[in-house]
Amino acid sequence: MMTSLRSRKLELMLGFMFVLAYAMAFPELYRSLNHGVLLLILPAVALLSWGLGPGGAVGVGLLLFPFLAALLGVAGVSWDKELRDAVYLMSAVGLLTGLVVGLFRFQYDRRWSAEEAMRKSQAQAEERNLELALFSRVRDGLSRDLEPLALMRGVVDALQEHPRFDSVAAYRPEGEQLNLVWWGGKQTLPDNFDATHEIVRRVAHLGEMLVLHSTEERSRAGLLGQRSLVAVPLLVKGRVSGVLVASSSTIDLEPRDVRFLEGVASQLSLAIDRAQVYDALREQEATYRTLMETLPDVVALFDGSRLLYLNPVGLRGLGYQRLDEVVGQPLTQFVHPSSLPRVAERIQRILVGERDALEEIRLLTRDGRELEVEAQGVLVQIAGHKQVMVSIRDVGERKRQQARIEYLAYHDPLTDLPNRRKLWAVAEALFVSDRRKRESPALIYLDLDNFKVVNDTLGHQAGDELLRQLALRIKEVLRQGDLLARMGGDEFAVLLPSADRASAQAAARRITEVFDYPFVLGEHAIHVQASLGVALYPEHGQTLDELARAADVAMYQAKHARTGIAVYDPAQDLNSLERLETLQQLRKTIQEGRFLIQYQPILSIQDRFISKWEALVRWEHPTRGLLRPSEFVPLAEEAGLIGELDLAVLKQAVQNQKQLGAELAINFSAVTLAHPNWVREVVRSLVEEALQPSMLWIEITESALLPERQKWLGGLVALRGLGVRVSLDDFGMGYSSLAHLKQVPIDLVKIDKSFVAEIGQSHTSEEILRAMLQLANAFGLKTLAEGVENRAQLEWLARHGCHYAQGYYIGLPMSVDQALEKVFSKVF
Repeated sequence: MMTSLRSRKLELMLGFMFVLAYAMAFPELYRSLNHGVLLLILPAVALLSWGLGPGGAVGVGLLLFPFLAALLGVAGVSWDKELRDAVYLMSAVGLLTGLVVGLFRFQYDRRWSAEEAMRKSQAQAEERNLELALFSRVRDGLSRDLEPLALMRGVVDALQEHPRFDSVAAYRPEGEQLNLVWWGGKQTLPDNFDATHEIVRRVAHLGEMLVLHSTEERSRAGLLGQRSLVAVPLLVKGRVSGVLVASSSTIDLEPRDVRFLEGVASQLSLAIDRAQVYDALREQEATYRTLMETLPDVVALFDGSRLLYLNPVGLRGLGYQRLDEVVGQPLTQFVHPSSLPRVAERIQRILVGERDALEEIRLLTRDGRELEVEAQGVLVQIAGHKQVMVSIRDVGERKRQQARIEYLAYHDPLTDLPNRRKLWAVAEALFVSDRRKRESPALIYLDLDNFKVVNDTLGHQAGDELLRQLALRIKEVLRQGDLLARMGGDEFAVLLPSADRASAQAAARRITEVFDYPFVLGEHAIHVQASLGVALYPEHGQTLDELARAADVAMYQAKHARTGIAVYDPAQDLNSLERLETLQQLRKTIQEGRFLIQYQPILSIQDRFISKWEALVRWEHPTRGLLRPSEFVPLAEEAGLIGELDLAVLKQAVQNQKQLGAELAINFSAVTLAHPNWVREVVRSLVEEALQPSMLWIEITESALLPERQKWLGGLVALRGLGVRVSLDDFGMGYSSLAHLKQVPIDLVKIDKSFVAEIGQSHTSEEILRAMLQLANAFGLKTLAEGVENRAQLEWLARHGCHYAQGYYIGLPMSVDQALEKVFSKVF
């Protein structure tokens, strides 16, 4: 096309020069040739018509007459008929000549354009075929490699054969710059681009394609020597994983070159993405294999009747060494006959799509031993086949630990006697049966006189030994069926399943006789005495709480009267009127909400930071002064006011939480949990104070876990679903089986201070505490130790994985203002 334009310009220039020379020589030529000079214009007409084409030829022909007339006028020729006819004739001939020449030029141009288009099409086809060949080669290379750097190198090696690219390179973002990965061609590109280059700013950071043509553009990008350059980002999942650059120092790269490079970059990006996915899958497979082989639980795969896979833990647990020893073996080789029917049924149900639940079964080891395990299966599809993957956990050791802890939860570790919880559980069952049998149980409370003197004089070890010897002596004088329990400290209780006044007093006298001879404590032989209180059912109480209170009052009556033994006498119970008055005042105080709330800090052991506060209620009695919960909460429970008391404390504590700014723990009694409106009141308090539910902890006692009280826990489950968290108080001292922890919505367990107090003093108590922490951890529960009174206890708890600590060493109960000071002192 450029050649055609230059040729046409030359033709037109020659034509105009001929016309100019003709015009200048016309007067002389006319004098010599007369009218014949008119013919000499025809070559110029033909030349101009050839250069201008058909349209221009017509114009030339039409302008010929005025042009000749003007020349004749300039030459001073007078017009006559002959001259006019000659000019007309020459104008017609000129017009005809121009038309003929213009038509010839039109045909020539068409033929030349067709040939040029064919040549261009052939050239484009060849270039297209080359690009397709290169693109095919690139795709073949991308399909073979699965490593990102190898993929980039392969693409660069293929593109360097492109005739329009002088230099091709791949770069990878590293920090704030692009570093060269691989290059091909003349390598006129730099080894890296720093953050100031346009390629880094636009391509690597923004993910935009960059095309540079002009010298100014290349200079701004910090590039010299290239005629044009294209940089395309390699986008993988929206992130730039590399940059593909092609340049030419001889030609300007055209849009088709840019599109071709963009297409190659797109394929390379997909290949890199595929390679990264493959790497991720390979790493994931290695992770899953490692996970399977290092899991503490057994994982087995069944096709319905035969074993397909067993992880190393399972092999060792069942007594096998190699996988090929178990693969393909039937269920009967691994499942105990007693569990086999149920297991087979469960597997078949799983294969048809039913969900499985965790269930205890028994397995057989290679040497015939039985294993107690928990198993749960799930349906999986591998290579198009339905299979059952079973997760198995050995629960034998946990059940032994649980049985041990359950035993310790109901027994005193010092004397191995039943504790208060056990006494209450046996007594409640006994009272229910006695109402049917019409029998009359009796309860005896025993308290040593001046036991503190023994501890202070001979030490706590001597005091512990005295309690052990006393327990053995009392057990020897009781009847079979009588229950001796240690209530705590130097207090004991004896439950007589069936006794009238005389037999109960006789039992009390037998107990006092054990004090007639001394107790040998190391090198010392000492005499001690005790005070016993006797209460009879139903004479002195219709419930266990009433009977226990009566026995306690009688014991103090015996202590004060120094009689040794006293049977409860209501007439001497001077507290009855006072209790009635106190009850009325308590009811009024609850209605008016006039309670003093103190807050005891709870330390996050790992962070060594006060993360929670427990709200503790105190009562400013008009005459008795500040009363602790133990002095009025039992009264509130007996009077049915405990629910109202708990909700009043909740409302006031939630208001104070805005100042504390930390999580808040509030005690709720089992009676409150049974209140029909307690959930609504909790939610209302949270909404009114705009307190996030996750900032509130509700503490419940283990009595809430009794099987007959499970119906109370519906509201607890609902609150926990909103985000409120639940902690279990006095863990290890309560009524329930620890198996309930799997069913009850609990986030944290509080370990009773009686276990913490023995840290550093009793190895047995430390083992019990360690087992409790391990068991709680097995259930996925956080742990909080109460009664931490020294640094040694805190450090022991930290070493053994306890999460939180509470006690006088951490901080005493305090007002809101004191609590705020405590928080700041801990922070700074």
